Amino acid sequence: MTTNFSVEPAFVGNTYPAFAVHYRPAGIPRAHIIYLPPFAEEMNRCRAIVAEQARWFAQSGFSCATVDFYGTGESFGELRDATIPIWHHNISDLITSLTDQSDVPVYLWGCRLGALIAMDYLQSRTKTCQKLLLWQPVVSGKLFVTQMLRQRIAALMERGAPPETTTDIRTRLAGGETIEVAGYSLGGELISQLDQLDMAGMGDRVADAIIWLEHSMDGSGTPNPKTASTIALLEQAGTNVTYHSFTGPPIWQLHERDTCVSLLASTQAAGL
Repeated sequence: MTTNFSVEPAFVGNTYPAFAVHYRPAGIPRAHIIYLPPFAEEMNRCRAIVAEQARWFAQSGFSCATVDFYGTGESFGELRDATIPIWHHNISDLITSLTDQSDVPVYLWGCRLGALIAMDYLQSRTKTCQKLLLWQPVVSGKLFVTQMLRQRIAALMERGAPPETTTDIRTRLAGGETIEVAGYSLGGELISQLDQLDMAGMGDRVADAIIWLEHSMDGSGTPNPKTASTIALLEQAGTNVTYHSFTGPPIWQLHERDTCVSLLASTQAAGL
């Protein structure tokens, strides 16, 4: 394992500039690994463990770049103006930037909603990515959005404000309103697009291999029924999926900084 690498922050892309951090190894990299983050506060909760894993990749000879999608984190734009096509544009810009530097294979590494975004991106770009690493992937955009909107409903109840339903909120978003959820201003176009994403409906062969890591409370190593059925559909489409479970704290849910040794160990043993 090499220990020489540099850390280089930069904005990538001209139309929708996105902030990226490139962990660059000395010499020609084995491959480029591009990290696609979770949504909203989950992204911030995962930053420390992602940086730790990115450093390990660089020490192992991989080029690894983490990105904040347009309208999120340190990137340009506002979240209410973000769309899935814009985020796809960010991914393409980063792939072009990295492969212009070194013409080596590209792997995508998605965490939570970033995993679903990676899968969606590759639906029409099946020659782009050889391997796909998924950390605790969101498999249904609609379910994810519903869970997120329930945070707003709970906050309104705590304040004694007039009640809302997820249907009410979706209707307002579709009508062009911007809705605040847990401190984030959401636009209707993005939410509508997320609602339509479902990994089970992504029938194209998206990569040569998918490494799927999912949290297990009991350490049984058995995927839940939704995960198992989704993996089966991907395998039917010709994608080789390797499933690993990990234990420890669910980092994306924690309000205080922590790490997850089991997740890191499983990732590093996965054989990218």
